[in-house]
Formats: sequence, C-alpha cells, structure tokens
Amino acid sequence: MSALAPVLLLLATAMGDPHPAALVGQYDGGQMEVAAGLELSADGRFRYALSYGALDEQAAGSWHADGRRVLLDSDPVKPPHFSFIGQTAAAAGVVRVSLAVPEGMDPQYFRAVVLLDDGTSVGGQLGGDGLALPLGTGRRPASVAIALPIFDLVSDPIPVDGAQGFDLSFRFEPNDLGKVDFRSTPLEQQGGDLTLARHDRLIRFRRARP
Repeated sequence: MSALAPVLLLLATAMGDPHPAALVGQYDGGQMEVAAGLELSADGRFRYALSYGALDEQAAGSWHADGRRVLLDSDPVKPPHFSFIGQTAAAAGVVRVSLAVPEGMDPQYFRAVVLLDDGTSVGGQLGGDGLALPLGTGRRPASVAIALPIFDLVSDPIPVDGAQGFDLSFRFEPNDLGKVDFRSTPLEQQGGDLTLARHDRLIRFRRARP
C-alpha cells in the first residue's frame, strides 16, 4: 500500500478534487534548528506554524490542490506598520533615528538604513536610545527605512526634510505580527512530502499521521 500511495495521490489530484484525501493529514517539517508543522483538513482548512531561532510565525486559512502543488491562502491578516512621527534638529553632522515599540518588545531587533543625497547609505542596529549615525562632511540624509529582519519586514523609504532637522522619530505597530499572509503560496509535492520555500530555507513536511 505504501508503494501505491503516491500513485493514488496523483490520481486524486488529476481528477480535479481540490482536497484529495491522500493529502489530508498532519505533517512534520522539523529539521536542525527548525520546528515546523502543517495540518491539511478535509474541509479545505489548514494550520501552519514555524519556529526558527528568534522567529515564531503561524498561519491559518484555506488550501487546495493544483496539479502537483498545494496552494495556501491565509485568512485576512492586518500587517505590521511603521509610522513616521516627525523630525526635529539633531547635533551637527549626525542623523538620529528613534523607534517607539510596544511594551515588552526590544528595539534592538530593528535596524535603520539612511540613504544619503550622494547615493551612499549608512545604517545600523537600534538600541533603547535609538541610533546616531555620523553623516560626514557635506552629506545629508535623503530618506530613511526601518527594518525588522527576523520577519523580513522593511518600511517604505521616508523622505527627509532637511529644513526640519535630522532627528527622526518612528513608531512600530505590530498588528498581526507573526501571522503569515500566504497568497496562493505553493507547496510542491515530492513523493509523499510537501516542500515550502521559506526564509531562504526549504522546509520539507513529512506525513506525521492522517
């Protein structure tokens, strides 16, 4: 029966069943330094979770089979947001970036990148007191972006108005941080496994139980 399982899976998918029974079940994607799980339910719902270093993420929504792929679509997610609060004067030759975060969240997870008017950039990790970056002679900031690398989040570049000073303040609104917004995201069928490209890794989900 184990030898027939991949054949039955292909036949069910080819017949156009969006939720073939051969795919329904729980999958374990654990590997070195990674804990991951996936559940595909017969009613077309899925649950997903991944823990990788400091990153913890999850998702829930609908799934369907499409040829040799399984496509995931998350329930509505409100993405995190970086808000620009304003700017004031800073010390000469310095651009300062500060970020207000919710209680319990460490600003050291964030980075700032300042694009200068000569096309170069400077940046670094934020701390509790923000980040101060030397500009050098004759250089001025043109825009600033804030990033949360562990979640692959980067704000849109915020233009800097030099007339208002170079002490720039931002606020981070986490909203549904940690919930993945899958949009027809494919998992490839490889034998009886399902593979997902995520965070520069290939997560291989192996059938745990039906």
